[in-house]
Amino acid sequence: MTAFPENNIDLEKNCAVSRDEVFMSVWKWSAPVLGVLGLALSSFAADYVPPSTAVAKLKNYRSYSELTKAAGSMDIDQYTYNMTTWQIDNGGFYKAMADSYKNPYAGGQKSGWRSATGGDIGTIDNNATTQEMRLLAVRYKETSNSNYKNTFKSSFNKAVNFLLTMQRASGGLPQVWPKRNDYSDHITLNDNAMVRAMVTMWDIVNKTSPFDSDIVDDATRAKLNTALGKAVDYLLKAQIVNNGKPTVWCAQHDTANYAPRPARAYELESKSGSESVGAVWFLMNWPEQSEAIQKSIKGAIDWYKRTKVTGLSFSQSAGFQKKSGSVLWYRFYEVDNDNYFFCDRGGASTKTQDFSKISADRRTGYQWAGNYGSDLLSTETAYLTAIEKLNGTYVEPPPPSVMCGADSCKSFIDGVSFVDIKGVRETTNSGFVGEGYANVDNEKGSFVTYGVTAAKAGKYTLYINFANGKTDARGYSISVGDKELLTDGSMESTGAWTSWKTQSVKIDLDTGYSELKFTSLSSDGMANIDYIGWMSDDLYAGEKDLSEIGGTDAIGTIMVRPAGMTDRYYVDFGRVGGASAGVYLQRKNGRIFRINGAR
Repeated sequence: MTAFPENNIDLEKNCAVSRDEVFMSVWKWSAPVLGVLGLALSSFAADYVPPSTAVAKLKNYRSYSELTKAAGSMDIDQYTYNMTTWQIDNGGFYKAMADSYKNPYAGGQKSGWRSATGGDIGTIDNNATTQEMRLLAVRYKETSNSNYKNTFKSSFNKAVNFLLTMQRASGGLPQVWPKRNDYSDHITLNDNAMVRAMVTMWDIVNKTSPFDSDIVDDATRAKLNTALGKAVDYLLKAQIVNNGKPTVWCAQHDTANYAPRPARAYELESKSGSESVGAVWFLMNWPEQSEAIQKSIKGAIDWYKRTKVTGLSFSQSAGFQKKSGSVLWYRFYEVDNDNYFFCDRGGASTKTQDFSKISADRRTGYQWAGNYGSDLLSTETAYLTAIEKLNGTYVEPPPPSVMCGADSCKSFIDGVSFVDIKGVRETTNSGFVGEGYANVDNEKGSFVTYGVTAAKAGKYTLYINFANGKTDARGYSISVGDKELLTDGSMESTGAWTSWKTQSVKIDLDTGYSELKFTSLSSDGMANIDYIGWMSDDLYAGEKDLSEIGGTDAIGTIMVRPAGMTDRYYVDFGRVGGASAGVYLQRKNGRIFRINGAR
């Protein structure tokens, strides 16, 4: 099927196949195609739900803040209109032009780089063209000026055509168009140029905001969808294979034969630890998780596992330094093996593994390494789980145990079983034990309260399971009414909001029901609380009747109510140990009052 039917077409009436046959064919198409057809993917196919981390990573390729920041306080529609006057005739934009857009084009060159014939060129390098497209789409939706609206729509469609035109027949996207007859004509993953363009095209096809308007028609969306399929196919074919196993990508690849290609003199053919990450994130989000795509993603993750370097950090100012806990990958690795290398402006003859042999200019002027792959590695389990769910082979693991130290807790309170909270109940971050966790507001004084009943007064050890995804510890106190039980509690960083850790605290409780109030001591609030557990047989969750749980025996007996006293109860406390007995009453705020047993 080559045509895209309009949403209101009666498929059964207008096609030579039944509706059921059409639907059986539709499920094989990509989600973007289904979006063009106006069909819901979940109605016809088993859903592939990419890991949340992978979805979040694509946001990095949707930014246009460079433009809005440059516009500052000036009228944003005027700024955007000025921007359209700088658009190159082929529909593209040049890079690093945000400040130029403050004024309309007044003549001269529109691009610093020149084409092979000396003319202006458009580029997708450094977020160029794609960020302009996003601003145009936003202002098209929001402006009330019809003249601006028409101009923005026309400019946007020219930019779409630029992307479609610059794409090579093989599916890859080069850095520039028209050609410069240099490395920028290669298919470019460097600085995520191709991936950023693919995300933009995908968002347009899926009508993802800000492209959820009539700024482009369905026929153009269909063309973009076809272009996307070709681009994904190019990524799969360009992935470097060593010993029969897919690894990663070079920053540039050949237009026709997919081979790794060099760029500047010190950017030789290589496997790139940096530029490959974006390609993996995109493929991990792609709805059609074919065997080829799964093989590509798993191969790349395996490569990042093999090449991970621990205990070493890099910065342009300090170079390479030993640092406990640090992780990095090198920027460049040999195409045929996993040996890293550096290179100077002299080209291949200067290739070395000795960083000190690189000129000072290159040592401090280039990003030779970085923590490129950690997030990919930490997402592997979630990706494999998503594939199992897609294939119908996923088996839900048994729930984690509620642990009090090395043992299973005898009793516990689920983090969401609170009495009161200044915050919310959440299930967003995985790894919690019960029905969710308590997330108090990010402010000093925010709190969450849990009720417990102590059969006996005494000291109790509580085990608090929490997650703190920030780097700094978060302080808290525990109180019952006006009585402070713990004044300087601290929940250290657990490294991620999905990583949970248990700490123990000792508190003194009186006999009976108490409401434990956990209060934030810092402006960031507390850590998220998963559960509070304990090993004591004398402590119970919630409010309990002491007579039912073996609490302190009553020493008084109810007397016969004297005549005329219909609204009073009388208790005879008698004598205990030769002395007049009494009773203690505790209010909900924790304050205790003694009533003497003598009349």
